[in-house]
Order: sequence, then C-alpha cells, then structure tokens
Amino acid sequence: ADQLELHVRVETLDGNRGFCRYVGPVVGQTGIWVGVEWDDQTRGKHDGCHDGKRYFECKRKQTKEGKEENTRASFVRVQKVAPSTDFVSAAKDKYELESQEQLEPRLVFGTNKKSGGDDNIVEDDLTIELKTKASLQKSLKELERILLPNARLEMVTRGARTDEGAETTTTSSSSTEEEEVLANTFNMNATHVDVSGNLMKSFVELGKIGKYFRNLEILDASDAYYDEDVCNIESSGDAPAFAKEITLAASQFGNLKTLALNKTRTSWEKALLIIEQMPNLEELRLDRNGLQNIALVDERASLKFPKLKVLSLDGNKSIKWEDIWALRFLPKLETLYASDCSVEHILYEGDKDNIKGCFQNLRALFLGNNCVCSWHSVDVLDHFPTLECVRLSHNPFCENDSASRHEIVARAGKLLSLNASEITEKERRESEIRYLRNVVAEISSSSGTRLEDMELDAKISSDEVLAKHPRAKVLKEMHGERALAGVQTTKTTQSQQQLESRESDNGTKNEGVSSSISLALTLTREGKGSKDRTFPKNVTVARVKTTCEKLFGMKLGTSTLAIHEGDGAKGNFIELEPDQDTLAYLGIESGAEIFVL
Repeated sequence: ADQLELHVRVETLDGNRGFCRYVGPVVGQTGIWVGVEWDDQTRGKHDGCHDGKRYFECKRKQTKEGKEENTRASFVRVQKVAPSTDFVSAAKDKYELESQEQLEPRLVFGTNKKSGGDDNIVEDDLTIELKTKASLQKSLKELERILLPNARLEMVTRGARTDEGAETTTTSSSSTEEEEVLANTFNMNATHVDVSGNLMKSFVELGKIGKYFRNLEILDASDAYYDEDVCNIESSGDAPAFAKEITLAASQFGNLKTLALNKTRTSWEKALLIIEQMPNLEELRLDRNGLQNIALVDERASLKFPKLKVLSLDGNKSIKWEDIWALRFLPKLETLYASDCSVEHILYEGDKDNIKGCFQNLRALFLGNNCVCSWHSVDVLDHFPTLECVRLSHNPFCENDSASRHEIVARAGKLLSLNASEITEKERRESEIRYLRNVVAEISSSSGTRLEDMELDAKISSDEVLAKHPRAKVLKEMHGERALAGVQTTKTTQSQQQLESRESDNGTKNEGVSSSISLALTLTREGKGSKDRTFPKNVTVARVKTTCEKLFGMKLGTSTLAIHEGDGAKGNFIELEPDQDTLAYLGIESGAEIFVL
C-alpha cells in the first residue's frame, strides 16, 4: 500500500486492469482499499461515489447503448492488487538465477548391475547430469531478444515520483544513472523487445527503451493504455506540448522495422506522429484501437512512410473502405489487414489522373468478417495492379464461403490465393468454366429461347451483361465453345433434377425424350476394350467415374474421364470436370464414347 501511487496503471490478481484513483480507508469497511477505474467498462459498480461519499472522479465516461453511465469503477482490497515491476527487474527475474546457489552438476540415481566376470556382479552408480538455469539461458549481456509479455511493467527503471504519482522531471544525472544500469545489465545491441501487456501509462516511458536500445528492429508494445489520462491531440489545450513529447519519444526508435501497438487505444493522429519519426518502419500493427476517420494520405506518404510494407488495422470497427482508400498512395505497401471492420464495399476509382499509382505494390488484402454485400466488390479486384492474395470469408455477399469460392476465383482472374488457400491451375479452369456456364444459362433463361452462337456472342458482349459479369466475354474466348456445349438447355444441375422430379411426379414426360443416356466406356490401356452402359440422364461425372473404376478393376478415386476430339492421333482428350456436374450439363449425348484415363 505504501508503494501504490495515484493514477498509475494497476492489475488485480485475477488479471483485470485499470487506473488507481484512490488508496485509503472506506467508510464502513476495515483495512486499506484501492479505488480502480476499470478498462473494462462493464466491470464497475460506481463512478467513485460510494454510499453518498465522493472518494474520486473517473476520467473516462462509460457508454452503453449510446448513453453515458457512471459505473466503471469499484473498490478492491489492496491485497488483491498485483505488484508491478520495471523492465530491468523483470528481465533479471526471467533470465538470471534467482539465487546464487549452484545445483550439484551430478546426482546419483539408483544403481546399475552388470557382470564383472567370474560371476561377479558389479554395481555402478547411475548418474544424471543436471543443467543449471544459467547453462540453459544466455546471460542478459548476450541476449538479442528480450521477451517480457504481460510482466506488469510499470516503467523501464525505478525512478522518483511526486506525491500525485507523476514522475519527477528527469535530470541529466538521473538519466545517466538509468543508462548505466541498462548498459551494465543488457546487450545494448538487442534487436527484439516484447513488452506487450505492460502497465506503462505514457508513450514517453516506452520511448526510453528506444533510447537505450539503438539497434532495436522489432518492438511489441501492444495491450496497454498509453497517455489515457491525456486529452486527445486535437482537443487538448496542451496539444502542441503533448505532440512534441510523443514526437521526441518516437524519434528514439530510428532503426525500428516492426512496431505493434494493438489494443492501445492509439488514435490515427497519434499514430501519424509516431510513424513520421520512424523512417525505417516496414511493418505497423494497430489492431483493435477504435481507429476512425483516417486522414487522407496523398503523395506525401512517400515522405511519411517511405518503407512501410505491412499495415494491420484488424478489429477497428469504424474502419470503412473510404478509410482504406485513403492509404492508396503508400509507395511500398504490400500487405493490408482490415478484417473484422465495417467495410461495405471495395472500390477502385477516383483520382483518375493518378489512378495507376493507387496501391501500386499491394499484393495481399485481408477483408474477412466485414460487411461486403455486392459481387461488384469482387469484380474490381482485378483493377489492383499487383493484387494476388485476398481474404473475403464471412461477408454477406457470400453466404456460404465454400460454395462461393468458385465464383470469386472466376471473377478475379489475377488471384493466386483465396482465404489462405492456394488457387491451382485446375481449380481456376474448373471455376471459370462453371461460372461461364452459369452466365450463359442465365442469359438463355432470360431470353426464353435457345440462342444461336452469334446471338450468344452479342449478348455476352453487351454492356448489360458485362456490367454484371465483366469477365464473361474474356472467359468465353478463353475456354471456347466446348465449355458451353449443352448449357442453354440446362441451367444448373439442381434445376434439371427438380424439373425431372416434377415430370416424374406428374407422370408426364416429353415424347421422344429419353430419361437415360447410353455410353461406350473405353479404358485407354492395352488389353482392355469398350463396354456399353446405360445411366440416368442426370448422372454426374463422379458417378460415372465410380462405375468405371469398378468395371475395370481400378482403385477408387484414381480415374479421369475424357472425350476425344479431332481425327485419330491428331485429336485431343478433353477432360470432363468438375465431378459434381452432370454429363448432360457438359453436353454429353447418348451414344458418346467416354475414355477412362
């Protein structure tokens, strides 16, 4: 209790965090109590006023369903507050021996009996060599990675405080002492520091790490509340002074390449101040910070973010596509994470004079679990100059991610990876053919009659169809007439089966139209001939494969079906795929010869 200061960050033994606003007695209770303003808005019971007496004021308002409530604070016994520590002490506790006592290097562990000749039995001691903690861990002077996540770090080194809990102004003498302590403890050439989950309350304190580790390249300082008691940069009367402090602290990380500030309530304005001081930064993570209204970043971005390759904005619920588009001129940006946000669409337009420079190096875009509701957002992906990897799972436009995958692959011709899964050449070909067939079936259905080839070409090339299916014309030219055989008579396998089911139920069928299909199945191996078989009209490729494998004694799942086009040896085998399509859908008529490869 004597060491607990006001307005510092605290953590209780059960892992909950907040700000210490009061230390002392509570009327009607025994012992010393700590008044905590909780980070978790739902945890508190009051706002510092208990049983009619005001003990402290909360500096943040709790909101619930748009209304302010005064229940984000409560009292806890001082014994339930976990002790905080500093960077130096935590590192020593983790990486050095807790005592100077050395373990015996060898311990007797039973005996081993073995023959010593002349029927003599000799018993040798079995020993196990124990490695001490010191032998298993490098000394702090050798460590290049100092990892202290969730260590309840309150500061870098212990320093003097005022009665109000604020640190005293650091003099050149005290600064030198701190530097000597760190220099005598650590390898000052360390390149990776993890202090995520710390209890530091200011970014200035965090900046001391950069001051002492000048070669630092990776810093994870996530899950902390820096400068939470300070008003935001725009509204604060001391905004210039506050901004200057942030800028100075950030400038200590001149060689930093990766910075993680997830769950730190860092605003975009504050992030800009920090990033501008880190010319070598290549990766920045700002997940779950409540970011909103990202300021427009124009051509000057090349000065602010000259080397930034990876930017993560996951979990910022107010982020929309307009905010992402504001980042389009980042010159080196290759990977952008914006999952679990509020993106409703993807657009690639505007700034026509500079459109070619928008996201010019972006290769990966992650937009899972958003609000994208239109297939047009998939069509525009091909407009991004270098985009090849996307995540679009759990968006309204694709209610079933698995069923929608083939259409996304077909609509976005440049993609190499979708939802963390590689797009193979075979998958792309199957997806594009399947999608093209559906487009043609849709056109034929709307026309009401079967279209001749020239009429179909004209329809596919029309503005109306291309507005809805921009790649339709290209896919038709790419995959040719073979892919469209029989499509105009059958829109989908499901609709065909439903039609035949209704005809069967009604006891009516068109005269002269057979409900079965006869095929000559030929195994392209020596000594095997052709065998005729009859199948239902709506038989799938998969069903025919299974029949062929059993018929010719093949291992299940190893066959490929194809038809032969052309004359003799000059002809080509055209594979029948995908497995779920019917032969009728693929244009295979009764009497056709199917080759089993």
